[in-house]
Amino acid sequence: MPKVFVEPIGLTLPVDEQETLLDGLLRAAVDIPTDCAGRGTCGKCLVRVGSGELTAPTERELKRIPEKLRAEGWRLACQASPRSARVSIEVRGTAGQRRILTTSRLHHGPAHPAVVTRMVELQPPSLADARSDLARFDEALGGVNVPLKVLMCLPKTLRDGRWRVIATLYGKRVIDVHAVDHHAPELFGAAVDIGTSKVIVYLFDLTRGSLIDQEAVENPQMRYGEDVISRIAQAAQHNDTAALALAVREGINADLSVLYERQGIHPNHVCDMTVVGNTAMHHLALGLSPVGLGQAPFAPAAAEPLTLRASELGLDMNPDGGVHFPPPIAGFVGSDALAVIAATRLAGKKRPSMAIDIGTNTEIALAHDGRVTVTSCASGPAFEGYQIRNGMKAVAGAIERVRITRHGNVTDVQTIAGAEPIGICGSGVVDLLAGLVHAGIVDRSGRMQEHPHVRQGEEGREYLVTAGPHGDIVFTQHDVRSLQLAKGAIHSGWELLLDTLGVAVEELDRVFIAGAFGNYLDLDAAQFLGLFPPVTKGRVAFVGNAAGVGAQMALIDVRARRRMARLRDRIEFLDLATDKRFLDVFAGRLGFAGD
Repeated sequence: MPKVFVEPIGLTLPVDEQETLLDGLLRAAVDIPTDCAGRGTCGKCLVRVGSGELTAPTERELKRIPEKLRAEGWRLACQASPRSARVSIEVRGTAGQRRILTTSRLHHGPAHPAVVTRMVELQPPSLADARSDLARFDEALGGVNVPLKVLMCLPKTLRDGRWRVIATLYGKRVIDVHAVDHHAPELFGAAVDIGTSKVIVYLFDLTRGSLIDQEAVENPQMRYGEDVISRIAQAAQHNDTAALALAVREGINADLSVLYERQGIHPNHVCDMTVVGNTAMHHLALGLSPVGLGQAPFAPAAAEPLTLRASELGLDMNPDGGVHFPPPIAGFVGSDALAVIAATRLAGKKRPSMAIDIGTNTEIALAHDGRVTVTSCASGPAFEGYQIRNGMKAVAGAIERVRITRHGNVTDVQTIAGAEPIGICGSGVVDLLAGLVHAGIVDRSGRMQEHPHVRQGEEGREYLVTAGPHGDIVFTQHDVRSLQLAKGAIHSGWELLLDTLGVAVEELDRVFIAGAFGNYLDLDAAQFLGLFPPVTKGRVAFVGNAAGVGAQMALIDVRARRRMARLRDRIEFLDLATDKRFLDVFAGRLGFAGD
């Protein structure tokens, strides 16, 4: 079998001649960008051949890779297979640790956790009372469920403690027992936010209800595609639900491992967990097939609150501890949207208020006059930098800020970490498009006009942003069209919500912008493009990772779980796919207002 040496990480991989380089790289968990699940359409899994032979370039490579880069030896890993015993490649430097937003300006309430400790004192056995240890322990606690793991330790613990013990309870289930003369058991919990691109874990002291630490990693499911639809297709076409479930659980465990080491905590002391995510992430974390989400009527496999044992999911915490999944709202409105509504206290607002979380699937919620209505917009990944010619995730080297003068010239290009520019992330894309429209280089219909920085590329007109180490960074006519579709869907979503509830834009008292993408946006540029309602800046609140705060609320206060379940039952869903108004509104919101 051919051996492939991968620079700059110094890894050697066996890759069969029938496999692509991408197959081997993903199998070894090498972080390489791909948002088309290996179909050759995104053009981002670039590798450069150092030595050895590969299969001839495919038509897709000839189309996606500029001639200059092909001459330098760049290939698409998803299209190339080894043809010699040894091959060396360099992975393009767009991979790396994504900038992940974990913080929020919102706060959770006081602690009332699902896990509690109780001190009990038992009468020891006697000739007059020879009941079992389990029977007297059960009676003292008023009837409990004792797992075998705890039962195996119970006789020794009771006697070591002279029949005085502290039981750790998850509801009616005993998950641990200690002698009273030992240190009181520490109780910790974890709130988890599973995003399409990231997995964030917040570690809490459950007794105090205080945040101790937090950790985030990229969602390991990224190797199956950078968008939800690719992963649903992977699960459906290749029966890979189990593999996708294992991947996201690996992400949770990776976060936990870092937190345990940093805080000196034993996994057995983490007794509770809450998990939120979009409906597809919810299903895949549970190991449920998302096949129903891939086609109308987009019915979820489960939309009820679920609490499982950690051992059922293979999570690295107390095996008898609980893992609670708040319910998703609809097929494409998940428990993360429910968490945002809870964290912003949207349902309790006395004046019309809206929450917007922009991503591959944008969720928008509007509260007015006692009603809460949500909708979901298939906005696609364009505003996150995907499916854009030189778009990329928010890692070092991504252009995050760019200004266009009124004459159409580029100025003030800022990259993450100040590194050489290698692509454009979501916030940079919004700046760029708004600047081009302001300058008239992109007209109101979205057509790119002639300009000294506009040239004819392989796929039509393209605007030269800057030169980078991997070639010119451009913004194409196709990119403009992709962004038009995304912004048209989002604008239509919030406009139709307002219309449905009879609220004028001027009446909006508060607009909460949640999530990582929104946190880094320039508000003026976003409103100019029509992403957000045109309200004054004072009424817009960037609240960061509100979904994470909602997960924290459910973790530290078991009553919040019941409130969220009741809230979910009263939320109305506006289905844009079946709304007769949508196509007309959408068609009218594709253009740009201009100056």
